[in-house]
Amino acid sequence: MAAVNRNMFDASVTTDRPRGASLMVLPLNLIASIISHLEDPGDLARLCRTCRVLNYMTLPQLYKSITLTSYDRIRYRGDQPEGMGSASPFSMGLNAIITRPYASLVRSLTLRGNWRESELEEHARIGRVTDSSMMLNIVVRAAIDKMKELESFSWELNTKMLETVYLGLAQQPKLTSLTIRFPSSRHPRPTIVIPPMPHLRRLEITDIDPLCYPDDISTLLWKSKKLQELNLHWSPRMREEQEPSVMVHDYFRKCISAKQPLRVKKIGLRNLYALHTEEFNLAFDQTIVEDVTILTNVKSDDCNFMNTFVDSTWPISPPHIIRIKSIRQDRFNRRHADFLGNFTGLERLYFVNATPNPNDMRSPKHLEYPAPTPPFVDHNHNNPGSAPAYTPDTTPSCSPGLQASIRDAYLNNIIINHAATLRHLLLPSYWPLSSNTIARIVHSSPQLEQLAFATEFSSMETLGLLLPFLRNLVAVRLLVPTGATSSPQTPRPPKASLGRLSSCPAEDVFASALSLADIVEADDDILIEKFSESLADPQVFSQLRFFGFGWKAFELLDYYTIPAVPPLERTVESQSQSPADLVGEEYIDSSPSLSNPAPRASTEDKPDSFVARQTKART
Repeated sequence: MAAVNRNMFDASVTTDRPRGASLMVLPLNLIASIISHLEDPGDLARLCRTCRVLNYMTLPQLYKSITLTSYDRIRYRGDQPEGMGSASPFSMGLNAIITRPYASLVRSLTLRGNWRESELEEHARIGRVTDSSMMLNIVVRAAIDKMKELESFSWELNTKMLETVYLGLAQQPKLTSLTIRFPSSRHPRPTIVIPPMPHLRRLEITDIDPLCYPDDISTLLWKSKKLQELNLHWSPRMREEQEPSVMVHDYFRKCISAKQPLRVKKIGLRNLYALHTEEFNLAFDQTIVEDVTILTNVKSDDCNFMNTFVDSTWPISPPHIIRIKSIRQDRFNRRHADFLGNFTGLERLYFVNATPNPNDMRSPKHLEYPAPTPPFVDHNHNNPGSAPAYTPDTTPSCSPGLQASIRDAYLNNIIINHAATLRHLLLPSYWPLSSNTIARIVHSSPQLEQLAFATEFSSMETLGLLLPFLRNLVAVRLLVPTGATSSPQTPRPPKASLGRLSSCPAEDVFASALSLADIVEADDDILIEKFSESLADPQVFSQLRFFGFGWKAFELLDYYTIPAVPPLERTVESQSQSPADLVGEEYIDSSPSLSNPAPRASTEDKPDSFVARQTKART
């Protein structure tokens, strides 16, 4: 970067400001603090073009993290193709890193998307790498060599990263995070042993498939003595086709032979379908692991007993004393429930919804990157050896009785073994909880800060009684019940049980509501009004900041007072009782709840006003 001119800071400062005060009258450290909070590249680029001072201060933030996306087709913005007059944004981004003096500012580089390889079949038959892929790797290597301060690198392209890039990364002294996407096609590619990168603290390998020429990561794992986080994502093909071709020993064989187990604190395994061996216990120091993530893409796998012979080889009783603090999983079966009963001390437990929930999202999240593109003819064909597309069921196919039994086993082990230490608890949407079950969780988990669960419409009245007992609660989310364990038809609640909801401007919406999904469909302004009233007690909900309702989320902000008619006289029971004692009492219809707000305390100087809370919808 060019040297700083001594007149640079004086050039933009002027006493004549016919259009108002200039930004440059602010102290430079304050301007730098403002710029550090900007994330949009467009905003940063516009600031760079404003004046020389802002250009000098904004360039490091603009080039700090670079993400370049490649597309296998020409995209259009309006009537003009992207990169008209030069090349694609992906190519021009790499060109800027190599040819301009800003590479030293880059701390993170991500390359993602689809790289189009011409004549791939012909090159595969003669055992050659396509020229386009080789040139891509050469250009990326040239960019890496110029980024002396690179700390994070992500290769998320659909083509394979070659040895020339690996060798460049191995020479980066400050590289601490690496993400590699292995190829998902069976075309022959060169397979190499990834060189060691001793300073790595985070490693993520995705799309691992033994039949798609993956690289050897055993040396990389063995030499990464500072590794703290390891994420391995396999292709879902093996689990879908019941093909146990993954040999876990191959990845950790050098750690095992050297008797140097990995001392990682966070480990994530996705779509793992392999037989367990005793040597796996020697690959990790299990007394160090604190965070475990186990996810699968096969959504109906909980009820697919064809995988039993492989999955049952993994033990449920840990061979050593474990100190796991966080678990994230999307499979629910008896073996996992029993595993939770074999240790104590969990602080974060996340049950990821294993099936797409139409009540939690308006539309599925597509993996493509949005941009206006005119109609085109796709010349890319599926690979002959690729696995057929898998469409998961919308709900688990297990019987309701089996799911209820598994749910009860999970909840019992959670309450008995982990409730006293839990701070985050996310339960799946197809486990609708009764009032008594919610009371048990609240009573046994006083340290909860984040809570998400599904409940029936009839249990809404008790939430206002139970949530105040969670004094540390910062975020809560009510999920709409789905799946076989939820009641097929929720009876319409009596009109009286809707309480003050019937007095809102959208009386018809709440009066005709048969389930939580009907209320979630209400207009955001109506929900904001009700939440502003129901969650306005500063003595009860002062810590609560976020409230999720189905697929919607709201942020609770400051308190304020608004004029109101004198509230009706009501008797509110003391909150010194336990949550379990409150469930089932006869006064529940007149108690505070999300659908029946408690009377707000009047302010001393304004007896004709009451406290409400500013609420904002979040995306």
